[in-house]
Amino acid sequence: MNYRRKFFPILAIAVLLFAGLACNLTSRTATTQEGDLQASVEAAIVNTAVAQTLTSAEGEVDSPQAETPEPEIAATDTPEPQPTATVEHLVRPGEPGNPNTWVTDNSTKSRAASKSTGADSFNTNFLERPFTSEQMDYQGYLDLTRVNLSFVSPWVYTTFVLEDSPPEDTEAVYALEIDLESDGRGDWLIFGQVPPGTEWTTVGAQAFRDTNGDVGGFSPMNAENPNPSWDGYETLVFEDYVGSDPDLVWIRRDPANANQVQLAFKYSLIGSDGSFAFGGWADEGMRDPGAFDYNDSMTFDQAGSPYAESSKYPIKELASVDNTCRWTYGYEPTTSFPGLCPLPATPTPTPEPGSIEGGVFNDMNLNGSRNGGEPGIPNVTIRLGKGACGSTGFGNTSTAGNGSFQFNDLPAGTYCISVQIDRTCGGWRPTTVEQRTVNLAPGDAKLIAWFGYGAYVC
Repeated sequence: MNYRRKFFPILAIAVLLFAGLACNLTSRTATTQEGDLQASVEAAIVNTAVAQTLTSAEGEVDSPQAETPEPEIAATDTPEPQPTATVEHLVRPGEPGNPNTWVTDNSTKSRAASKSTGADSFNTNFLERPFTSEQMDYQGYLDLTRVNLSFVSPWVYTTFVLEDSPPEDTEAVYALEIDLESDGRGDWLIFGQVPPGTEWTTVGAQAFRDTNGDVGGFSPMNAENPNPSWDGYETLVFEDYVGSDPDLVWIRRDPANANQVQLAFKYSLIGSDGSFAFGGWADEGMRDPGAFDYNDSMTFDQAGSPYAESSKYPIKELASVDNTCRWTYGYEPTTSFPGLCPLPATPTPTPEPGSIEGGVFNDMNLNGSRNGGEPGIPNVTIRLGKGACGSTGFGNTSTAGNGSFQFNDLPAGTYCISVQIDRTCGGWRPTTVEQRTVNLAPGDAKLIAWFGYGAYVC
């Protein structure tokens, strides 16, 4: 049965009743019982009409609202929740052990109050800038003093030694730059943001490589005009959850020393190269591997200077950063290259010292030769002169109980050995020469013939 057939007659009656009521509303001044009754009847009629629109004779629901479109739900941009990526680590770093090699760096702590440093060179990329921009507030947790490398298979451990411990909320990163060819142009940047705890983690650890060889521009380490085509360490090789090996790079705070941060990476990452140059970085400023070398990504005016007497003081864009010069692993450098720490001065070779020894004997048969049984003469003064004979004054000694003497630690040269003895009656008279010239080469140990003396009988 169609609900419209029942609804329209009832609706007509209801309309007529409401129309009559509307005509009388303006003249009513009070409510009567009859009026209330009429209103109740009218309401009952309306309610009945509405109820009949909802139920058909067959007992089916025929609501007119069924023809009204459902309201559309506005679309949202909230993405479907994704499962959190998890990585199963197969191997974790242990403890570094003793360093195999290291590089040291200047400390700025003693000059912190002066808001200045004495060891920064923007033009050659030696940066000593553990200060905030403009305000020049000292940041001891960026002030590197030493970087240690130790090798415990399969890991290379890097320990960054700092003047102060990094704050809990710091965004500082610590990085090892590796130069495989020792030419001043870096090849790898092992990079990590310091975590809050002392457990090894791969979160915040990264490895970058320069595959197109533009780190350092045309002249590695030397400042050049910024070139937008240079992209530094442009290739991300490892990041937490990124890379073929989930265990390549780790970072932690050193549990044994709050002023140290440690990186560990698999030696295979850099091809297990047997020799390379390396340097350390502490950075809470730019933190941009793609901007290396930093002194090629901006001008000196933009960078500013940490020297209070410089016209470019204070530090501006290149702030909150410190790096070391580079040292080597696997070989001892003999010639310099860009970025290398100053080589030790070549010492002037010190010749091995020489010595002269001999003796004085009692020439009992007066034949000028020492024969068996002829004893030495003790307590005889032996004079040493520098130069040909006739010279004295370089040194004196006395013969021992067996008549021997020795001069040690003598530089190479010519010397005169002469005997000073009592030649008076009752003393001694010579049976051999009384002085000898000795030419001493570096390291020579010259044994000269003994001097002979016979008893001087009056």
